Amino acid sequence: MMGGLMMRKTFLWAAALWLGGSAVVANAATQAYWRHEEGAAGALIPAGPDTVLDSSGNGNHMRTFNPTFTSGTYSSTVSPVPLRSGLTNNFSLDFGPGGDDAGLNDDNYTDNKPINDDLFSAVTFEMAFKMDAVSGWQAVFGEDGKPLGNQPGEPDSPVPPIKFLIRADNFPDNIPNQLFVEWIDGDGDIHFLANRETVVANQWYHVAFTLNAADARLYVAKENTVYKQVDAKLGEDYAGASGEVIVSEPLGYSIGRGMFNNNVADWADAHIDEVRISDAALAPGDFLFAAVPEPTGLTLAAAAVAACGLRRFRR
Repeated sequence: MMGGLMMRKTFLWAAALWLGGSAVVANAATQAYWRHEEGAAGALIPAGPDTVLDSSGNGNHMRTFNPTFTSGTYSSTVSPVPLRSGLTNNFSLDFGPGGDDAGLNDDNYTDNKPINDDLFSAVTFEMAFKMDAVSGWQAVFGEDGKPLGNQPGEPDSPVPPIKFLIRADNFPDNIPNQLFVEWIDGDGDIHFLANRETVVANQWYHVAFTLNAADARLYVAKENTVYKQVDAKLGEDYAGASGEVIVSEPLGYSIGRGMFNNNVADWADAHIDEVRISDAALAPGDFLFAAVPEPTGLTLAAAAVAACGLRRFRR
């Protein structure tokens, strides 16, 4: 009996430790979540403000500039990977045909919304996308603006605060058409992470970029794979004077394009869906899609203890 009681206590301790270790992350607040579920398949985003809804409850709704030539088309083409929340995913937005040709580009953006002014001491950006074509420079998500070069003595750079870009060249590592996440930290320094393989058309990618004061990590899951950390820069100093890990810029976030040198650019030819911003560096087990990685060592230890306990109880 004493052995069985000890086993039960050990298992409960291990389980509590594992759950406790993830509780801080699990309680992270969703600051914005654009699900692209508003329209019927084939419909355009309606005219006016607050037409692409933020389901976080924070009122960070998006809009498109003019539906006649800037709206993505609602599509029933969605990722085959289920959402961890159990919510049904019915629609995505089909942006395209991409490039920088006037009158052929789709996007939606936050116009004077609370999140435009948010400063994050830690953050996770997530999204799913399927490229319809991989050609030219294509941004699927980003924050608008040109923070560097406005103050005396500040280096001048065309880089926006953050951008998730499919590159048109073979940088880095001589690999063509990589997913490239570039951002400016709270100190005004520019950094990047990349997925280190070629992005291909007609494949869903589920992306999570996590950032805190010291660590930046990029994760990617495909249609039949777990979330994998594909790049990271750890032990750095990303925090600014107020603890912000991304430079302050109030112009807002956009889906379907990016910015370059303070001009809208790099429109995407892609289906994009389920874009979420959280105010913590989430663990993979808390990412949007249920493509979870292999169990951690602590999880395996707890499971082993549980198995031992069950065998003990059956005797």
